[in-house]
Amino acid sequence: MRGISLNILLAIVWTLFVGEFSLRELVIGMLLGFAILSVFPLSLGTGGYVRRTLAAVRFALFFARELTAANVQVALWALRPHPPLHPMIIAYPLRLSGDNAQTVLAATITLMPGSVAMGFNPERNVLYAHVIGARSPRAARESLEKVENALLPLYGQSASQTDPVETSA
Repeated sequence: MRGISLNILLAIVWTLFVGEFSLRELVIGMLLGFAILSVFPLSLGTGGYVRRTLAAVRFALFFARELTAANVQVALWALRPHPPLHPMIIAYPLRLSGDNAQTVLAATITLMPGSVAMGFNPERNVLYAHVIGARSPRAARESLEKVENALLPLYGQSASQTDPVETSA
């Protein structure tokens, strides 16, 4: 909470310095404040805030890129007379811990065309997903792993390798 509070305070100081209180100046102030907090994370105690904010920006860019690519791919499949769908259901062991992180992963997977999170087994820590268009269960797991890898830094978790169990349909 300290990082965001300092960032807002620096943004307000910036608007007072410029003499104009507008959305544009607040955004510029937030960006300048974030730059200051990034330069002095140890002395200001904002290292966690900086890391999480950068991870959130990286994830947003990753998600936008993957969402666009998936939409184009599914649209191209829709135009083909015999699309290579290869539907399958896979069981994917999660490395993300915590209900919030796992829910965000499931929502992200479901928002991307060509994949749907179907359920979760909390005893085994496994997410079940329906995937189309993957060449093999391994390729399907790799696409889910790519999304999970993008989320891990956002929740301050490290990547420990697991070998997902596969089920195809």
